[in-house]
Amino acid sequence: MKTILLQDDGRYAIWRIRSDEKQKLFRLLFRRYPEREWGAFFRFGFRRTSWGFLITQVDILPPVAGDLDRQSPIVEFRPAYIQRALSSLDAHPLGIGVVHSHPEGGGVSPSMTDDDMDSYFSEEFERFSDGRPYASFILAKNESGELSFSGRVFDKGLWFELKTMLTVGDSLVREDSVRNFYQSPPSGEDIPNGGALERVTQLLGQKAPKQLRKAIVGVVGASGTGTPALNVLARANMGEVVLVDPGRVKDSNHQRNLAMKDSDLSVEPKPYKAALARRMIHEINPRIIVRSFAGDVLDDIVLDELVRCDLILGCSDANYARAALGDIAVQYLVPVIDLAVQMRAEDSVLNEQLSEIAYFTPGSPCPWCCNRVTATAIRYETSTETEREFMARAAADAERSGVDGAQYWGGTPPPELTVGYLTMMLGAMGAGYAQNLILGAAKIPHRRFQFDVGIRSFGMVEDNRRPNLECACQKFIGWSDQAKADRSVSKPQNWAKPLELH
Repeated sequence: MKTILLQDDGRYAIWRIRSDEKQKLFRLLFRRYPEREWGAFFRFGFRRTSWGFLITQVDILPPVAGDLDRQSPIVEFRPAYIQRALSSLDAHPLGIGVVHSHPEGGGVSPSMTDDDMDSYFSEEFERFSDGRPYASFILAKNESGELSFSGRVFDKGLWFELKTMLTVGDSLVREDSVRNFYQSPPSGEDIPNGGALERVTQLLGQKAPKQLRKAIVGVVGASGTGTPALNVLARANMGEVVLVDPGRVKDSNHQRNLAMKDSDLSVEPKPYKAALARRMIHEINPRIIVRSFAGDVLDDIVLDELVRCDLILGCSDANYARAALGDIAVQYLVPVIDLAVQMRAEDSVLNEQLSEIAYFTPGSPCPWCCNRVTATAIRYETSTETEREFMARAAADAERSGVDGAQYWGGTPPPELTVGYLTMMLGAMGAGYAQNLILGAAKIPHRRFQFDVGIRSFGMVEDNRRPNLECACQKFIGWSDQAKADRSVSKPQNWAKPLELH
């Protein structure tokens, strides 16, 4: 009989799962409920992070006739099922785990039998998979049908306790393990029942403030659309915000960046956008935990934090950032609400005041499927000035030889000129949709849509295209770090290292 000791250094595990996969899992696990257990092996992607371990469920390896002992009241995996799970490791780089139910009223704490099973499987799967992790989760329901769960992840001789299950779908669900020792319930002072959130409670119920207080939202881009989104999230008493922006402010940002003050214009060197956004949040609501980075979405330390989030608001106008966020949505099962604006004028008259909202989730069309990014634009954004000059010369030489020079250089893209009222409106809308998804109060009306505020009926247009089945976004759902080779873009070596701001 082996005793399993969990890490006590504050590190933990998170389990991310799609809502449709969760429904399949529940139908399987609770087929003998409430008196008897049932279980299955499952495949998962994984990421080792600074805070612990991320598990992203890919699919179930369902048992077939003879795989489990139907006469036993507990889960007993027969050798043929175990061998099939071990053999599957040769076909993919994913991890294999066990998930099973406990009878109603039996709790979800691992039994001595569970300890024996996990000790055996962790050694077997680590040995046959060349060091991949092993996961074991236990689920149960009470008489009212309410779910409880616990779990642990084994990696390199250490056991990490499962803290949270994050479900992504049309709505978002954050559920804490019954054995979650790392996050205590927010205090009454953290969740005002009257005052600031009185209208929220009246409109959406008593649970709404607590759900918002438990949530973590990532915001990539801390300027025109990012700062109004952060302003709304701060006033909603969100629990934690991860904000990311590599740049420093410019004087021209002042008219659309809500975090900037007049005094910031005379500061040299110019402050980081992420630093000013952090200051704004704490001036509005000092209770919010803020992890702010003068860094990039392509940085590993930033990715570690973003995969903890309930969802991410994409507030960057860069093609490479939008492509990277699409990868995160697919591979790490973190939904992204992407925001974009475009304004055009001729002879000082506006002829375009366009806003766009896209909801990127696992299985939906990604930015590439939607033609929202191009390789040419990403190449320009991630190249050094020397590289751009070289490509421009190559294009000119090609043109002189009668060859299309666009394959070498597509030209310098025009600057995105926007005015504050449009970015502020869209940022606030994005934050509102984020809140509604977290609360389950409303859905985003379309997967992707555009509207022009200068046209009758706002000129609403919906994008109903289907995903490209040959795109990587349909092949590596939930693969986490194991799909690293298929990411759209990687960080150039010459880019600066990220800086966490305090």
